[in-house]
Amino acid sequence: MKRFTEAEKERVKTNNPISTIIGRHVTWDRAKTNANAGDFWACCPFHAENSPSFHCVDREHRYKCFGCGATGDQFTFLQNVEGLSFVEAMERLGGNAEAEPLSAEKIAEDKARAEDKRREQEAFAEARRQEEIKKAFKLWGYGGRVGGTEGVGYLRGRGLAPLPFVLPLRFHPHFKYWHSRPVPGQKRQEFFVLFSGPAMLAPITGPDGSFAGVHITYFDPHRPGRKIELEDPYAEPRDDGKPSLIAPKKIRGSKRNASIKLLQPEGFTRLVVGEGWETTASVALAEYGTDVFSRTAYWVSIDLQSMGGKAIETIAHPHLKNRAGRLLKVPGPFPDMDDPRALTIPDQVAEVVRLGDGDSDRFTAEQVMARANARWAKPGRRQFDAWAPEGQDYNDILMGAS
Repeated sequence: MKRFTEAEKERVKTNNPISTIIGRHVTWDRAKTNANAGDFWACCPFHAENSPSFHCVDREHRYKCFGCGATGDQFTFLQNVEGLSFVEAMERLGGNAEAEPLSAEKIAEDKARAEDKRREQEAFAEARRQEEIKKAFKLWGYGGRVGGTEGVGYLRGRGLAPLPFVLPLRFHPHFKYWHSRPVPGQKRQEFFVLFSGPAMLAPITGPDGSFAGVHITYFDPHRPGRKIELEDPYAEPRDDGKPSLIAPKKIRGSKRNASIKLLQPEGFTRLVVGEGWETTASVALAEYGTDVFSRTAYWVSIDLQSMGGKAIETIAHPHLKNRAGRLLKVPGPFPDMDDPRALTIPDQVAEVVRLGDGDSDRFTAEQVMARANARWAKPGRRQFDAWAPEGQDYNDILMGAS
């Protein structure tokens, strides 16, 4: 069996910038990309999207999609996109396997060096995470009561006002929307305020209830219940030729084992988990007054992939293809049980209901549900996946009923 030392892996990565390898399969977004700084953005090659959420940094030799959660280095990218084995990926990029077996001392030295690097990276990442949480808490503090504001109009437009229970939401009438743009002659992009507008704020908390971040929803006060729709002035047009729109929702802080806990009665034994807070609140309203409501907590996963956590491998989508004409790779059904970022649930929960939106890609969502099911399995616990009708989510159902 061929073996590559850690030093050889680093040499290969250095000689093969990750942007060069990935650039053969994607089109870099000119607005968000800063090539001089080795910072690149594109629409993800692993799932269908119209706004670029796929990010890679040359100096770190890493890529990450903030939409589907795909992450890795040069080797994992070639493995997932071109179907190569690790050895084939190494040799494709000019890697040389050890000609002679390594001594025990050399193996121990490589292992210790890799462990030191891992601890250093984890410490740096944790420091950045804590700093981001502090910034998010400051933003959360800017929010005020929802009653008597345009926020009520947004809720009413979604069929969520008035409510027989209180949601942990705040409102800000002129919340700044920070965006980035390239600066001629400079390596780094600059951040600027694209607009200021009304926004709903929701707290993101960890398993112990500690503050972890803030979820921000920008909405259009002239169209009750509708999120803001604003063209991104620095983004490439979509594949269909239509202009790209800015993301109406933003997250600040940390997603690590965190969720938005809309309602959480003491001693709850049933848990409903959805992707959007409007969707999950719609189910809570539908169940209000039933015998299950008083023992049910209603949580919101920060995004779809966060519900299932990291997968141990990616699998080919049955029909969606990337721009190169190859089948998209999506995170598979088997979870990485060592993923510290994955959402965990309390042992006291005896029944779990996961809400599946009918307006998301069903195959990708099914893999997420399968990972969550495996991750949360325990003796005596019942788990169910509740899918909305094709093309709808549970808020659409609520609005249709109302």
